[in-house]
Amino acid sequence: MNFFKLVKFDFMNILRNPFLVISNTLLPLILIGIMGFVTKSSFGTELTTSYDYYGVKMVIFSVAVIAMTASNAFMEEKVIKGNLRIVYVPVSKTEIYLSKVVSSYILATFSYGLLLPIGQFLLQINYGGKNIFYVMLVLNFFSLFGCCLGTMFCCIFKNEERANAIMQIPLALFIFFGGLFFQIHRFGKVINDISIFSPIKWVVDCTFRIIYDNDFQLFLPVLLFLLLASVVCIVICQIIFRPEEYV
Repeated sequence: MNFFKLVKFDFMNILRNPFLVISNTLLPLILIGIMGFVTKSSFGTELTTSYDYYGVKMVIFSVAVIAMTASNAFMEEKVIKGNLRIVYVPVSKTEIYLSKVVSSYILATFSYGLLLPIGQFLLQINYGGKNIFYVMLVLNFFSLFGCCLGTMFCCIFKNEERANAIMQIPLALFIFFGGLFFQIHRFGKVINDISIFSPIKWVVDCTFRIIYDNDFQLFLPVLLFLLLASVVCIVICQIIFRPEEYV
């Protein structure tokens, strides 16, 4: 079984799971609609509407939880039998875990590559106008990091439920300190200082600067950081993953 067949196998397993498909397609739009409607009165007559504001933040939130998709693609109960067969075919251990990263990444790239243009051109959500490509690129690198992170947790804990349960802790911290649902500066200087360690905080600041200020100062540093973090996750997978522990 070559690597491309392995990726196809994993990708089809993801598509057979309605929850994973919906969470990466319809769920972001639902979250944008709910948060935009609930907070509409807080934005008054400003040029930035609640739908613009949460249109960015809820997409970032959805990309953040792509780590759960990667985890499900790796060790979800319904695909364990198929995964067991992979262990006994002549394929390297790198291809086994890397196919989970790639298949999840393909889903994220396709989903959010369509979602942002639909949001901007059909729903009139501001994703940067002519700079939408740069916003998409930041989210693309962020989704790669999420896929690598989810796969790494599966390699470490060797069980989907355990991996997801523990992974929710850093994800929740990243989301909180990233200010996706609350303005983090309201919690004081200490919390605001801690927030710089959240990759989501960097992604949020970078995308908003691109969209509203045409400011690309954080663009390359954020991309490089996310790429480096992804590489670190892959290196950890390579070191600790053992095919015999796959199921």
